[in-house]
Amino acid sequence: MQRVAASVAWLLGVCATGALAEQKAPAWIEEGPYFPAGQVELEIPIQVFADKLYLSVDIGGSPRRFVFDTGSPSMISASLAEALELPVVDRRSGIDAHGNIVESDIVQVDLSIAGQVFHRLPAFAADFDQSPAAQCFIGDGVLGADVLPLCAWQVDRSAGVLRCHTHRETLPGLEYAKALRLYDFGYPHIPFVDVQYSEHARSKVMIDTGATGLFALSQADHDGIKKHDDFRNVGRGQGSAGSSLGGPAPDRPQVRVLLDSVTLESLDLGPVVASVRPIPPSLLGAPLFRQYRVTLDVSSQQAFLEPVGTTPEVSTNLGFQLGFDDEVSVALVWEDSPAAKAGLKVGQSITAINGQSTDTSCDGMRFALEAMSGDTIELAWPGGSATLTRAPWPN
Repeated sequence: MQRVAASVAWLLGVCATGALAEQKAPAWIEEGPYFPAGQVELEIPIQVFADKLYLSVDIGGSPRRFVFDTGSPSMISASLAEALELPVVDRRSGIDAHGNIVESDIVQVDLSIAGQVFHRLPAFAADFDQSPAAQCFIGDGVLGADVLPLCAWQVDRSAGVLRCHTHRETLPGLEYAKALRLYDFGYPHIPFVDVQYSEHARSKVMIDTGATGLFALSQADHDGIKKHDDFRNVGRGQGSAGSSLGGPAPDRPQVRVLLDSVTLESLDLGPVVASVRPIPPSLLGAPLFRQYRVTLDVSSQQAFLEPVGTTPEVSTNLGFQLGFDDEVSVALVWEDSPAAKAGLKVGQSITAINGQSTDTSCDGMRFALEAMSGDTIELAWPGGSATLTRAPWPN
């Protein structure tokens, strides 16, 4: 069978460490994070906004807002790290989610979550202050995949909790869950599972709570599938796929395809509309956690998916994405979509949404994203306005 390329070497960049390429790992990888001796059963309240998972983390006696992201190493706001005088133990460069090169200091921090202290967590000191959107939607930091080996982690959106149990068998619902092989390629312990697209096309996919779509297909996997099987393009567009630590992704042609079948071992996700991303790996993103209670147990190399909802992957669209920089603007437009038919163009300033003037305050950005989740949206821009209604992806 043809194996679709999913480069594990990608981890060398996204870890932003380069440490895996060295003969001996730096000390900070071995020193933490760790718990004191004993077992834990943590029930951590989470809040969800725009499919991101937020939790409260206590650092230096004050509560801080962190994102739980299995597709990233842990991070902390550089300004917060400086204010707390956290010791810098290293400096590394790597590649962010869009292929941009990022350099960052690495600090070690003790933090408390639900009363449990996580000692010597290595965290990348990231400049979230460079972007209003990063300040708003990330907050003070990221609790990343490097904590996964400490316990069995269970994301339970339906109950609004994130669980961390030393003994997996104490977690709820596993008797009804589908067990999958979980791959751990070392620090920062990004979780991967096997994926099959067809009889001839197999690869690995990263479970990424920080990815916004259900499935993002790497260009390598796209090309590997295309050698033996056909699929339909169901969307073409132009613009930026979003921003990350290295800045916005470049404007480029965008593609979405309909995959007739996406199977995780024997768990069939059914037909999936997937965006195509230029760099590996393929991603299973945040909408997965609406449909499944997901448990990641690195120690036993198993992942468990228990169905808890029937919400399907959204197959309708307004046809555009917003960007937040000095103003609210159009970042991406899909062809033959409601947005394209209304005349929206990449880079166009949006002055009002649903009758409310736009701004790049946190409240303003949150309002804009909440409006984007509706079935209709009213937009105004210099010289024009339109009401857009969701429509199916073009066939």
